[in-house]
Amino acid sequence: MTVLIRRLTVYFLMATAIMACNPKGKKALQNNEPMTEHAIAEKNNYFAFDIFNAVNTGKDANVVISPFSISTALAMTYAGAAGETAEQMAKTLHFHPDQNIFHQSFSQWMKTIETKGKKGDRLEIANSLWPQEDYHFLESYFQILNQFYNSALYEVDYTGDREAIRQRINQWVMDNTNNLIEELIKPGVLIEDTRLVLVNAIYFLSQWKIAFDKQGTHTHTFFVTPDTPKDVSFMFMKDTLAYFENDKFQMLELEYEGGDFSMVIVLPAEGKNIDSFIAEMNPATYSKITETTVKQPVEVYLPSFKVRASFDLEQTMSAMGMPLAFTNKADFSKMTGMLDLKIDKIIHQAYIDVNEEGTEAAASTAVVIIRKSAVVGEQPTVFRANRPFLYFIKENSNNSILFMGKTGDPSL
Repeated sequence: MTVLIRRLTVYFLMATAIMACNPKGKKALQNNEPMTEHAIAEKNNYFAFDIFNAVNTGKDANVVISPFSISTALAMTYAGAAGETAEQMAKTLHFHPDQNIFHQSFSQWMKTIETKGKKGDRLEIANSLWPQEDYHFLESYFQILNQFYNSALYEVDYTGDREAIRQRINQWVMDNTNNLIEELIKPGVLIEDTRLVLVNAIYFLSQWKIAFDKQGTHTHTFFVTPDTPKDVSFMFMKDTLAYFENDKFQMLELEYEGGDFSMVIVLPAEGKNIDSFIAEMNPATYSKITETTVKQPVEVYLPSFKVRASFDLEQTMSAMGMPLAFTNKADFSKMTGMLDLKIDKIIHQAYIDVNEEGTEAAASTAVVIIRKSAVVGEQPTVFRANRPFLYFIKENSNNSILFMGKTGDPSL
């Protein structure tokens, strides 16, 4: 069936009715009522901490991911899952077990984030799927991805020139990340038994609401460890900013232009190991500190930094609780009506550049599906980030974590 016929069919199919549910500790949803955006954001934040702790093994000084991108690519995959495979994915990803409710709610949350990004900031989210042409995918599956994820559809032939397909997918990613994610799909990833690749891309660019003083940028010491000092470039500002501290850490929120997005920087107390600190932090702590900041005069000394990171997440996601999806016991029957597919790879890349003017960040995630037959005023407070720190980029109305990272050595 041609792409044109598929798309015309999508427009005339009726949306599935949303069933009621009663999630633990929440008011029962009535009739077609979706989950609240806050609930979706909260669950995505739980996943953010889960996946960040899983990839932050301590081997790398600097780490950055987009939990939002990973979650979105796997949400599109979840739409094709059934049975125990879907149950494992829902539990691991903190997705609602009723897919009728989940996809509508996730879609609305995603649209809210996109809308906020069209104001004072530049935030772009794009999804695409690359199915094997003439394979027996269900039209209902493509309908869900079109309706709720606005996914572009590109039919290809994985039995033909896979290098050309790889380049097409990578070019699509570059086009949707301002050329920052250059080679998401590496040579050899696509094989003759590949049947579907699902891709998410996110791009963020914004200036600070209160800019750093370029004349205040200076070289100073950053302690990678207490015994490993390095000279790096520090940015400086002094203003009234959202701030919180206790005996364990300092937290600073820097708003971006427009006020809909912020960077939250969490600086552990001196002598505290950054990886131990991250492992101890959780979504409840994150929510509490971001909601209880107080605006006060603060002197900020923050190193400028750039980080690029890439991950193969199939073993990570399997260990986190969804192993069935990668085995011949996987059930993705909502994709084809058969038990013929499994996940082969989950690939993620992310990039961030923080400087005096603002922040540029991008990420992309690909889920590769194969046939099972294949092998698989007062004195200002001083916030001096001169040691490893944790940071987030969030959308403010629902406190949604879009990017999350660790800077352990800004000189790299």
